Amino acid sequence: MVSQEVLLVLSILVTSLLLFLTVYFMITLSDLESDFINSLDCSARLNRWTIPRLVFMVTHSLLLVAQYSWVMLLVSLPFTTWLVYSRLKVKQGDSGLYDPTEIHIRENLRGAIKESLGFMGYHMASFFISMWLLVSLMSMNTDNPGVSGEVPW
Repeated sequence: MVSQEVLLVLSILVTSLLLFLTVYFMITLSDLESDFINSLDCSARLNRWTIPRLVFMVTHSLLLVAQYSWVMLLVSLPFTTWLVYSRLKVKQGDSGLYDPTEIHIRENLRGAIKESLGFMGYHMASFFISMWLLVSLMSMNTDNPGVSGEVPW
């Protein structure tokens, strides 16, 4: 059986990867909004990372199950379900989740930016909660109490 510390470290790594991907999505969408890139390049860049993002989200949810972290799993499931639903909703023959002919429509672009902001907030909160859990778990470890007479701060 894998220890809680290892599961938390893996969860932190996966969450940090997801956070970096979300920042990349945000930067790419804002570049499209500012007309620095065209919609075809933007869609190609975002669609390239859609499947790895989905795999990382499912992996993160499975790590939460392995940690018995039910509250965080309940918070994670809507985000993971939304990504799976969005991917399954793509019609056969389309270029991917982000279609170059539809992403340039202002409402679709704003919706994609808002979605990225929501994912960014979730990934940031998940990252810091996982870090807090790891630090609190490590501080409860009494196997190595430290040096006697150690300065408390």
